[in-house]
Amino acid sequence: MSELAATVAQTGTILIVDDTPANLGVVVDSLEARGIRVLVALDGVEALERASFSQPDLILLDVKMPGIDGFETCRRLKREERTRDIAVIFMTSLTGDEDRVEGFSAGGVDYVTKPLRVDEMLARVGVHLELRAMHKRLVAQNRHLLAEVAVRKETEAALSQARDDLERRVVLRTEELARANAKLQGQIDERRRADARLQASEARCRAIVETSPVPLCITSMPDGHILYTNEPLRALFGMGEGMTANIADFYVDPLERENLVDHLRTEGSLRNAEVQFRRPDGTQFWAIATARVATYDESPAVYVGLNDITGRKRMEQELVESREQQRELSAYMEAIREDERKRIAMEIHDELGQLLTALKMDVSLLRMRLAHDQEAMKKADDMRELVEGTIWMVRNVANHLRPAALNFGIVSALEWLVQDFNRRNRIGCELRIAGGEPMLSDAHATAVFRIVQASLTNVARHSDATRVDVMLASTAAKLELHVRDNGRGFNQQAARRDYSYGLLGMNERARLIGGSLSIDSTPGRGTTVSIHIPLDRGTRT
Repeated sequence: MSELAATVAQTGTILIVDDTPANLGVVVDSLEARGIRVLVALDGVEALERASFSQPDLILLDVKMPGIDGFETCRRLKREERTRDIAVIFMTSLTGDEDRVEGFSAGGVDYVTKPLRVDEMLARVGVHLELRAMHKRLVAQNRHLLAEVAVRKETEAALSQARDDLERRVVLRTEELARANAKLQGQIDERRRADARLQASEARCRAIVETSPVPLCITSMPDGHILYTNEPLRALFGMGEGMTANIADFYVDPLERENLVDHLRTEGSLRNAEVQFRRPDGTQFWAIATARVATYDESPAVYVGLNDITGRKRMEQELVESREQQRELSAYMEAIREDERKRIAMEIHDELGQLLTALKMDVSLLRMRLAHDQEAMKKADDMRELVEGTIWMVRNVANHLRPAALNFGIVSALEWLVQDFNRRNRIGCELRIAGGEPMLSDAHATAVFRIVQASLTNVARHSDATRVDVMLASTAAKLELHVRDNGRGFNQQAARRDYSYGLLGMNERARLIGGSLSIDSTPGRGTTVSIHIPLDRGTRT
């Protein structure tokens, strides 16, 4: 018996279907000696019932049986949802090619001839039990990933709901502020119409101002001494009755006041300027300022009206923080996905790849020992081809999860991607490198690779192109990458209007690594996707 069969086939359940199971005593004893649970069925009907009830990991199925034969039994197993994934190995004395083809067409995965060779049978059983165990592990991992995706969707939905709530609150508050601002503007316009009358009646002017709900003041021009304040403004700034001060003392940024004064000198007025103030107790607030230059006691002065917008600014900040948190969550989930892809790819490549390589070596050794038996040598050659095909499939799956070339730098990863694209598509693709291998961290290299991968996928699916060029140019200061095709192009405004999630995802990946992505495309003139990434210490390995 091969060492591989002895080490792999440690546990599991096998259903043996044979109308004369006494002939299989040696096989049953060998399987049970290795801890494998063995079930027996005498005909096809009993096999269907036992397989559905016991869910064995493997079925050894005799072809010639009373009632329904082994081929029909296999077909019925494959039609049932509970048994369709159970591997079936046929046992028969039939060796014709037509019988083998019919067995594989019925859904069998392997074929052993009677009289059974225990070593060969155990080797085949061990391989398929291990493949069954790996299939179960992959299914469990897939369910785990689906659960994580569901959690992420729930989180995104909650964040989206919170964002929508904030946006509604901002809209409501903005409408309130617009009404208040309109009211303020109406009062200012009323004051303009009353300027001529105010010169004759200062007392009347003061009465109007004092009864206004809008904080108002008059300051000297340009030094900013406060000449007059109404009660709402004193309450807004926390000023006591009769308190003298300079308006410049309340500005958080003195340079901001200088800019406003310069604007008043040239324009004579300003409207809806957002200004940040500081009260004497240190608290800060935001206000919309509307001002104009006039005279007060025959001296230049500035008439100022304010409207407190601190609540609106706080809502705007909360909205910005919410969007940033959503982006951070997206980056975190993307990193989790990449790590999981990397882990699964390494596990498939290392564990399953090594196991299949060992199986290939054992098959080669078996072939050398069966040099006198041409039929056995042909069977060994068939097994070798099957193992080689499985090794190729495993490597292909691992590479598409995360190319091994990505571990050797972005240039190697792009070379693999271009070769894979040329192999899968009839569109000619060429990679051009200028400047050598850029020094990128794994996260940055992965992001660049995924952007190029998404671009080539879009070319293959939508462009109707005959050629695509991938150009990578790097210096010590920056990295430039372009994916250009000669396809039919598209309307960028329509794509933005229809929320192309593929393009949004590429933009978000570039933004997360501190880069920028631009798309140049017009209908009938092809498409160019460009990535610009500044290289600094944070992006290098």
